Order: sequence, then C-alpha cells, then structure tokens
Amino acid sequence: MLNKINCFIKKIRDFCGLEGYYFLKRIKAQYYIIIRSEGGAGFFSNYMWVLGHIVFARKLGYIPVVDMKNYPTLYSENAPINGIDNAWNYYFEDVDTVTLEQAYKSGRYVLGRDKYLTKYAEKYSLPNYRYPTEQMIDYYGDIINRNIRLRQELKTEYDLAWRCSVQPDDHVLGIHIRGTDMKNDLGHPMPASVETYLLYTRRMLKQYPEINKIFLATDENNVKEAYEKAFADNEGVLFMNEAFRVWDKGEKRKIGVHETKVINPRQNHKYLMGKEVLQDAWFLHRCDYLICGHSNVANVVMLWNQKQFKQVVCVDVQEEKVL
Repeated sequence: MLNKINCFIKKIRDFCGLEGYYFLKRIKAQYYIIIRSEGGAGFFSNYMWVLGHIVFARKLGYIPVVDMKNYPTLYSENAPINGIDNAWNYYFEDVDTVTLEQAYKSGRYVLGRDKYLTKYAEKYSLPNYRYPTEQMIDYYGDIINRNIRLRQELKTEYDLAWRCSVQPDDHVLGIHIRGTDMKNDLGHPMPASVETYLLYTRRMLKQYPEINKIFLATDENNVKEAYEKAFADNEGVLFMNEAFRVWDKGEKRKIGVHETKVINPRQNHKYLMGKEVLQDAWFLHRCDYLICGHSNVANVVMLWNQKQFKQVVCVDVQEEKVL
C-alpha cells in the first residue's frame, strides 16, 4: 500500500513539476523545512543551498525554516553551542519569526526537496563559472538582507576585529585563495597556483598604488607562508584571521579543512571552522578590492558587497575573469 502511495506522489510530482507539487501541498502546509542530508558540504555551499530553497519557498507562499538539527552538517557539534542545537542558528538568525520547534509542532509543514535548486540559487549568474553578475547581485541583495541575517553577537565580534586591523582611511585588497579539496578533479574550474595569485596581487598593487593593506583568506598553510615571505619587507601590510588551515603535502587526493577525515584538533572544532570561514568572508566583503577564484565563498562575498568593490579579479588556471 505504501509503495502505491509513493508511486502516486511521484506521478503528481512528475506531472506538475517541482513548483506544482509544492503548490498543491501548500493547501494544508504553512512551513517549508529546508534540509540537506548526508552532512551537506562546505559552509557556503550550505549557504547557497539554503538561499535557493528560501527563494523557492517564498515564491510559493511558504514560511521557510532551516533544519540543521535533525539533518546535521559538517559544522554540527554533538553538544549545543551557546545553548543552540540547530547548526544554522550557530551563525544566523531564524529566517522568519518562527523557530524550527514551532514549525514541527504545528504539524503544518512540508520537507523541502533534498536537492540543490540551481534555478533559484544562481539566477543571473555567469554560465560555467557561476560568478555573480550585477543583475544577480541586485536580485539577491534584498532577499539576503531580509532572510539570512548574521547573529548580532557575531557581527559585533567581526566588526570589532576588523576595526582592530584596519583604519578608516586604509585601502584594503582582499584575496581569497581556496585550495585543498578544490584541487581535486570534481568538474569545477581548478584553482590557480599561489604564484599566479601573487602575480595578480603585484599587478593590482601597481595599478592601485593607494592600496596599503592586504587581507588574505586561505585554507592552506602553504599559501599563508608564500604570502608572508612575499611581503616580509612590508611590515603591517599583510594581515589574516586566526583560522584552522592544512598543509598541501603533495597528496594525490586533497583533503578539505571541513572534511570529516581531518582529525578534530580542538574543542568545538566543527563549530569554529564555520565561525572562521564566516569571519573571513565578512572581512572580504568589507575590502575595497578583491582577487579570488571559483568558490562559493567568493560568490557570497560579492553578493554581500553589493557592487562596492572598486575592482574584482577572478582568477583560474586558464584565464583571468574581470567583473
């Protein structure tokens, strides 16, 4: 009997399409629970996943609620963080005024499809590279401001840390270099070498002599050391946040800092990884210039910055992309 019901539901979904299926469910349901099974992926991969489902849910009149409690991520701890057991709320406020517990208790909810909704998460992005266009930035700006709000205590902490590193009249070049598992052949553009990034960094400094600070965000100690060596004679120019990074020792299969195969070296390591990459992104979006490669971190940073960067250079192995 259960198999027949499931087959019938599948036929409805196939006939009506994703939107039609959830529109029919909307008759009885009020809340749309956003889930991602199997632990999700990198922090901003999860962010873009949630963003797409928020857009979809709002379009059909649902109130979106994120469940990273019953569907834990790579950043979820076994014990509550600051009394919070939903990993989404470690870092962000509830999407709406309704908590996860209230949504489930109401009984008037549907589970979102366990799938990345490209159509709703990457509207107007550049094909192949997925970098945000100006149209995409305009489209998602208000959606993010209304639905994905950083917890106030984190925002206060990040802003204070920024002010401790940057003076009001500084001109800051932000650089994001995503290495580790991005170097694996996963079907996306491969990251450029650190030497290539240093080349573009020097070009940017020559083109904009007013730049007097460089903020580097990277997940690799190799990159960190290369930049420290390159700017060793320019004291106070280069700065970074404290963060967990790994070494590229030349292994064939690169391990990302967020992967479970990395042994937890500290208490609340998973939570802290999310907090650190979020702080890096927060710093990057406040910079005046940006050099980056293909990654969800860079994409979200451009969405947050709202076209305030004076220049953005996106670098990959094959060619330079200037937006």
